[in-house]
Amino acid sequence: MWHRGSVLAYVAGPLKRPLVVSSYGWVPGTQAPVEVPLVTATILTDGEFTQPVEGFKGKAVLVEIRSDAVHAYSSAYVAVRAQASKQLGKVGAAAMLIAASKPHRMTYTSAYGFYPRGALPVLSIAQEDALLVRRLLAKGPVTVGLDVQNSFSREPAIERNVVADLPGRGCDEVVVVGAHFDSWDLAQGADDNGSGVAAVLDAARVLKAVGTLANCSLRFVFFSGEEQANVGSRAYIKQHHSELDHTRAFLMMDSGLQAPVGVQVNGREDVAAAVKQFLPKLVPLGAVSISMNSDLDSDNASFMTAGIPSLQLVVEEGDYDIRHHSISDTLDKINPRTLAANTALLAITAYELADAREPIARRLTPVEVKDFLRNTNLEKAQELQFGPLDE
Repeated sequence: MWHRGSVLAYVAGPLKRPLVVSSYGWVPGTQAPVEVPLVTATILTDGEFTQPVEGFKGKAVLVEIRSDAVHAYSSAYVAVRAQASKQLGKVGAAAMLIAASKPHRMTYTSAYGFYPRGALPVLSIAQEDALLVRRLLAKGPVTVGLDVQNSFSREPAIERNVVADLPGRGCDEVVVVGAHFDSWDLAQGADDNGSGVAAVLDAARVLKAVGTLANCSLRFVFFSGEEQANVGSRAYIKQHHSELDHTRAFLMMDSGLQAPVGVQVNGREDVAAAVKQFLPKLVPLGAVSISMNSDLDSDNASFMTAGIPSLQLVVEEGDYDIRHHSISDTLDKINPRTLAANTALLAITAYELADAREPIARRLTPVEVKDFLRNTNLEKAQELQFGPLDE
């Protein structure tokens, strides 16, 4: 078990100034208060620092991650971040700091790339404070004080997924519709992923109330442990291994509560062709496009790497990335009308997937999965976050 403790950070020299920081999840503390030199470093997309890492021993390192990833929460970015922490931990750096991409001195937390135990303390520092220390460093040496009281304990933690089935008319296959119900402790997790859980729950209610069963069964699942490297959905795949050949598709909501714009098919042309057949039914809700983008950012990764066709709702960008994993992810941000639109889209898509006479696409073999990850540049992210694929 990991326990978030108190965290204190400040500029100790050449002046005295408190710093706004928060700890990433599943990383150790400093063991005791320390005052150490602060340096900056740059790591590139290939996972290599532009400076010799040996020079970072005993120092707090403010790392700039130069990634060609689309955003700071993508699979590629997470992979580089994990590599940076492992290299710094190996050479004995005191801590790794990453400037938050959020405004108004908000910070960020996550465990992706660090679970089950990070190599050293990793802190999110408010971007305004990161700019301050960079200005100070431009004039001379800077010392920072850190006191991070995170800890680990040996007692086991038992987590459970929540599963409910809506039987079909007789088909022996199932469509899984899911969202994760764990969240980060900086706020309430109202949008990550409370909104997804609410939409899945209400989609199940609506489809049950309609009374018209789909051809195949629908299974609604709330996964635990998504924030800890998808442990809930990975456990589902392991427990239901004998059923995977009869799992038609996985449909997920975990992109925030914004207006719907389409459906992501995670790089599979065969899935896109099937979705195109019922896309006109989604257009009135705003879902007018099919995205070929592919990522391993949530529970979809567990199903994709098992070869299962995986889909997710695509929504407008909005301000989700601002409140994602931050102190502002609270219930007041949830728009009931937008939640209703996402619920309707989820329910219709799930029904279409389950009611089709034939599966939308076949399950990929393990060899095909590996080729797919390689071709979509997700192989490194898979290995760093979840370990090697099972044969």
